[in-house]
Amino acid sequence: MKYKMPDIVINRTRDFKVSQFYESQGIRIYNPAYLTYIGNNKYEAAKYLSEHITDSVKNKKWTAQTLLIKSKDIAKILSTEYMQKVMANLGCFGKDIVIKSVDGHGGNEVFLLEVNRNLKKRREIVNKLSGHDCIIQEKIDSDSSDIRVYIIGGKIYAAMLRTGGNDFRSNYSLYGNAEEYKLNDIQKNYVMEFVKALGSNKIGMAGIDFILTRDGQMLFNEVEEMAGSRMLYERTSYDIVKDYVHWIFNVYDANGG
Repeated sequence: MKYKMPDIVINRTRDFKVSQFYESQGIRIYNPAYLTYIGNNKYEAAKYLSEHITDSVKNKKWTAQTLLIKSKDIAKILSTEYMQKVMANLGCFGKDIVIKSVDGHGGNEVFLLEVNRNLKKRREIVNKLSGHDCIIQEKIDSDSSDIRVYIIGGKIYAAMLRTGGNDFRSNYSLYGNAEEYKLNDIQKNYVMEFVKALGSNKIGMAGIDFILTRDGQMLFNEVEEMAGSRMLYERTSYDIVKDYVHWIFNVYDANGG
């Protein structure tokens, strides 16, 4: 390398191998490799949490039923027989379901597989998801609403309620609406179960997304390891970058620099 090794690295590349390299050099890295990996693979995140979340959460419905579809098998969704098997396995026969790439961001590779849509629409989805491993999930009744919880240093930093416009997706980058959401104590305790499962203060900065169901329950949706913060700056007075950097240097100082 042209320059000496850094003291601290903030990895915003979504590439877990970058984190692995600096970890192998004994350098403090945010976020660590395991979190960068699962935070950019929706299936691996759900799998990781299923192995680390407490039984008090896992014994109740905590996420949508999910199936992994390898990239080589994506074209199978063109088969009515295959789709019937998928819906039966998900326990939502005859209902609309959701398909999304495991590595997509911003809602751009998330599609609704509507029961009565024609083959042309499914072909369009296959073309857009070609080359990607995907997950197929039951569609949760949520009025297109979800909650993004921002985490800094293993603590809840802020929460935003996102609501879709004319779309079942609620992503702010897809012109959804966003406003600050005040979690109650029960919700905070619930979110912290996921924070602990993901490594507590090993988390530098990340987002955890929860679908807000029509009856007010929170269901885990995905981990955003490189969470965008535009809606925080546009809709609130939070300065998450400043607060994130302050947290990093406080940890650095506390550990002797």
